[in-house]
Amino acid sequence: MASPYKKLIAILMVAALAGLTLSGPAEANRKRAHNTMTGALVGTGVGYLVGGKNGASAGAVVGAIAGYTK
Repeated sequence: MASPYKKLIAILMVAALAGLTLSGPAEANRKRAHNTMTGALVGTGVGYLVGGKNGASAGAVVGAIAGYTK
């Protein structure tokens, strides 16, 4: 029979592994949100330089889509 310490270590290792596994999707969602916001900001700036006020709106949308799909 395994000692209580070995059982405790095994339980803690499984808990740590589960925590790392479950944090993966949250990190991916955070990166996707960051890329979307960055794309929108860059798109707004480029769109404004190219097409003025209307270009800024279109650039924000295109930049957000590009950042989301990155």
